Amino acid sequence: MSDEPKRRRSLSHVGGHTDTAGPRAEAEKLAHALDVAPATDADDDPARSHVHGFHTYPARMHPTTAARLVRAFSPPGGKVFDPFCGSGTVLVEALLAGRAALGSDLNPLAVRLARCKTRPRTEPEVEYLVARAAEVVQHAEDRRRARAGATRRYPPEDVDLFDPHVLLELDSLRSKIESLPDEPTTLDLALVLSAILMKVSRRPGDTSGAVVMRKIRAGFASKLFMQKAEDWATRLGAFSRALPSPPPPRGDVSLDDATVLKAPRDEVADAVITSPPYAATYDYLYHHELRLRWLNLDAGMLARGEIGGRAAYRRMNEDDGPAAWAWELSRFLKAVRRVLKPGAPLVLVAADSAVRNVAIRADEIAADVAPGCGFNPVARASQSRPHFHEPSAAAFRTRPRFEHALLLRRSSPS
Repeated sequence: MSDEPKRRRSLSHVGGHTDTAGPRAEAEKLAHALDVAPATDADDDPARSHVHGFHTYPARMHPTTAARLVRAFSPPGGKVFDPFCGSGTVLVEALLAGRAALGSDLNPLAVRLARCKTRPRTEPEVEYLVARAAEVVQHAEDRRRARAGATRRYPPEDVDLFDPHVLLELDSLRSKIESLPDEPTTLDLALVLSAILMKVSRRPGDTSGAVVMRKIRAGFASKLFMQKAEDWATRLGAFSRALPSPPPPRGDVSLDDATVLKAPRDEVADAVITSPPYAATYDYLYHHELRLRWLNLDAGMLARGEIGGRAAYRRMNEDDGPAAWAWELSRFLKAVRRVLKPGAPLVLVAADSAVRNVAIRADEIAADVAPGCGFNPVARASQSRPHFHEPSAAAFRTRPRFEHALLLRRSSPS
């Protein structure tokens, strides 16, 4: 098995002709944010730079898109809120731009990732992380050489997913991490373990049910863990050095439902820049089931409150898809309006999707529901995107699928 990590792309990355609507100045800012050409060199790819390239996460906004939207639509020194923060791309770019960052997500793995990515580290903290990782690896090596058994009983899905010697090695890494003091570095190490799980499994990816027979040598999981920990330390150091001095306040990243938003204060945000789940496209609970289980994270809120989930839309009549997404989007807009200052912008990066033969046009639905939720649609930029889901390809036969950057503004109190 190769030690070289696979290169991954964010969804908003392919460039091409951009169609715009609305006032020219605002529309051009949105178009500029979407118009990100693919990187030709992995070393120069912003999607892989510093903390952005640490841990896989589906449908990440491209960091260049996030950075351009933050600088275009939030004031210097202002507070940017991302209520679907995922792994923290917008929050990281807000901090780099000198804005305070506030985020939330229903996925506890996302919350942990975003918290770790947005916490600046000193050089001694980075060195401490590497030293702790070495302790974890030494523990796993000692147990492997002693041919120690597992520290717990594993469910059938884990037994089927990993070769026996790999599962034992992962178990040793996990048990040592769980024995460490409750401190930020321990959270980092748990994420390092999370980041390597699929790479040493019998599955080619998070969403694939296929089985691949990999020849993974004894000790490889521990070696990969150490490499990933050192890589993470390097990335944290690079991010921390790139922050303005003094760095802006980090705000908070909370486990919260974006259709409710209990945590943020009223009118706290100068801008909301976010990318809601693309309707009928992903199932985040299924996608991260393994990692949530191995990190002992409670996915109850995600299971109850995930919006746009592919499995839920697959069970619908195809004609009900657009109305379902309109209802889910309106719940979010009503909740987030309270958090925004009057007149402040809400920028949504959203893509069209489909339920079988019926397209869910994200821009049209947002424009329809926004006024009833206290927002004025202002401008739009759209680029065509490929559609890889063959069973619903007919939905885009006469008009392509698009990804959109949509600018709404919170209406002032009447």
